[in-house]
Amino acid sequence: MHKQALLLWATSGFDAGAGRFEEGLTFAGERLPDLPIRLLVQARQIDVYALAERRQWYAGAGALVERAFASMRRDYFRRDGRDGWVFSITRDGTVVDSTRDLYAHAFVLLAIAAYVLATGKQEELALAHETLAFLDRDMTAPLGGGYIEALPVRHGPRRQNPHMHLFEALLALWECSGDRFFLERAEVLFELFVSRFFQAGQGVLLEFYDEALMPSADIGAIVEPGHHFEWCWLLRRYEKETGDRRVGAIVDKLYEHASRSGFDRDRLIVDEVRPDGTIAKGSRRLWPMTEAIKCNLAEVAHGRAGCLENVLALTESLSSHFLTPAPRGGWLDRLGQDGSRRSDFMPATSLYHLIGSVDELSEFCAAGQP
Repeated sequence: MHKQALLLWATSGFDAGAGRFEEGLTFAGERLPDLPIRLLVQARQIDVYALAERRQWYAGAGALVERAFASMRRDYFRRDGRDGWVFSITRDGTVVDSTRDLYAHAFVLLAIAAYVLATGKQEELALAHETLAFLDRDMTAPLGGGYIEALPVRHGPRRQNPHMHLFEALLALWECSGDRFFLERAEVLFELFVSRFFQAGQGVLLEFYDEALMPSADIGAIVEPGHHFEWCWLLRRYEKETGDRRVGAIVDKLYEHASRSGFDRDRLIVDEVRPDGTIAKGSRRLWPMTEAIKCNLAEVAHGRAGCLENVLALTESLSSHFLTPAPRGGWLDRLGQDGSRRSDFMPATSLYHLIGSVDELSEFCAAGQP
């Protein structure tokens, strides 16, 4: 992370002329000029380099964050004259997709929090308030609670995933500001998680829902073990801030299901399973491994047996399957069930997951843990 990844994605992975991050790189470290450049990538990479600045992991991180944050606002915020953030642009800055995407807006809020933490510029919280006001006004779901997936409204299931990252962003905004407004918004999403997303009887988190946030009959009951681990880590953060006593029992169920049913014979985490533990989609991706590392580190502090051993095994598997076979500073994002590479380039978005796990590992070691 320190010597390879942050350097690669700040040089080859950054368009210095436009002041924005690349969507991805080839396995030869070359840019992909024909791909639309998504808002999501800019927000995630701002979060990455803001963390690198705070930890003093990369000498040019601060300047990069300032440049990219200004460019993100210039290129995506109200670009078509309407409120909210457009989804993607071309390399010359032309809007490709003006959709207002909930998932991307959640990461904008996370990027704002990261920027404030790295720079101390509390005035930028006004942009977070403006973005949340847009979501409340234009994207609040008419049924079931939470928010719609996108504007214009698109047909298809509603997902827990954008709400999870909105929950993450609100916790980060609370942590960087101390403003209870953001914590209270996180509390609302936690209640939505408890009442809609978490299926207490089965001990699982389902991915897909209908318009009223009832489990989708069309797609069926799909569980992503990686999201179980990710929610566990976020819920422990929430528990620390609120003292909510319901968290522990929920984490127990999510963790146990993911640990029992989420791994294949190679001890990699599969993409999708069913509530009964059978595999629904056997491909494997990088990001669930990083979230499992974070989760297990958090659970060490709560006395869960075997977690430190799990961290060691997960870190070794992450390195040997996804990092070592890739170019320096890069990664394989997706593997087939047979171990074959299933991505033809390195998506920039993976760095957000990787640096999060590295940060948790570093903090754990710095605290004098074994």
